[in-house]
Amino acid sequence: MGNTHNIVKVSYYNILIEKKDGIAVYNTRSGKMIRSFGNKALKIAEYLQPAMCWKLEASDTISTLYEKSFLVDEEYDELEEMERVEGEAIFDNYLKLIILPTEQCNFRCVYCYEHFKRGKMSSQTQQAVIRAVEKDIQKYDGLIVNWFGGEPLEAMDIIEVLSDTFIKICRKYKKAYNAGITTNGYYLTVDKVQLLKRLHVTEFQVTLDGFPAVHNQQRVLEDGSGTAEIIIENLLAIKKQIKSSAITIILRTNFSKQLFEHLEEFQRFLDKYFADDSRFQFFWQMVNDYGYIRDESVRNIFGTQQDYNYLLLQYTNRFVNRYMLQLYGPNGGICYALKRNAYVICSDGKIRKCTCDMESESNYFGVIGKEFDNSKHNKWLQRNITKESICYLCVKRPICHNRACYKSKECLSNLKYMKNILELMSEDEKYYTVI
Repeated sequence: MGNTHNIVKVSYYNILIEKKDGIAVYNTRSGKMIRSFGNKALKIAEYLQPAMCWKLEASDTISTLYEKSFLVDEEYDELEEMERVEGEAIFDNYLKLIILPTEQCNFRCVYCYEHFKRGKMSSQTQQAVIRAVEKDIQKYDGLIVNWFGGEPLEAMDIIEVLSDTFIKICRKYKKAYNAGITTNGYYLTVDKVQLLKRLHVTEFQVTLDGFPAVHNQQRVLEDGSGTAEIIIENLLAIKKQIKSSAITIILRTNFSKQLFEHLEEFQRFLDKYFADDSRFQFFWQMVNDYGYIRDESVRNIFGTQQDYNYLLLQYTNRFVNRYMLQLYGPNGGICYALKRNAYVICSDGKIRKCTCDMESESNYFGVIGKEFDNSKHNKWLQRNITKESICYLCVKRPICHNRACYKSKECLSNLKYMKNILELMSEDEKYYTVI
């Protein structure tokens, strides 16, 4: 930010956390946290009073607060900037593709919303995807791919062909390339991880819904048999045999009513086997109706909002890790489906935005390499925040921009408990800078 008048003002997006020995401050637009102690903390609290202005050269502390975005140029309009980025709906300059190499799956999870109507991606569709990437990549800083399904590892041959080609294209145009995969973990052997790592897949999301007794009621094979033992065996083998620090394994747990009876025991299990390895990150979510339920009988295992509240309040530490904290940073609460530069490419070549609402006509925008409905896409992305909206002056606006979910009318549950998360962050020096 250039400052022609040397006058700075307090950012709209500061959150002050009072501590016994001082204060912590988090800025949602920059994603930065500071801590200060004693008399210095009192001075910083004074500098950050809402609507205050200061001369930039008045003190080194003011200069530091300005450099870290807690103070901004007097003429800088943060609200106008919010409107601009929300109108563009890009948020970062990467082409982001969620690719379904197959929509078939070896699992039949009881809460799954998918219909398994389509099989593996044809060679013709693969070529159309490749041509589209080569045509568009020069407009972006890079390409980020997430392999999804179905179970994507049932189409490892397609992942390999497309990945090798994407890597070559990005090298040709000097663009960044990275990939992740969402897998049930049943086929995720050490050999598969080594191959995927060669293909620049560095983030693996694997679901483990508690102990086998609970997991095997929810995440079963097509024949109804359990899957937990093989998934845990694969994860432990990866931990032991893969030495690279360049990968992240996100252990996702979908909480149901049954798992609440074993919370403490499950937490001890995670700590014993995975918490000592920083490559393993935890992501807790509630089994619930997000608008795409396929089988009404599964409602009896659903958690409630009160259950999720309990998790967030009683196990706040589980929501403070490298992966989860991305949700609290700038743009972290935006659903991928509400970004202009993010697309879902189905195995039949259809272009969608949301991976949950796969059969909806409103979530269909064309066919890769053949057609694309720009007008429909623009309408999908519209999430206007008026001056009358509670979002307009919300301190969390830079996080979600009212784009948590295209069907949702409410804030993310996690953001409702952000104060608890910030309290824990302010106790861990790796999350803040002392000034």
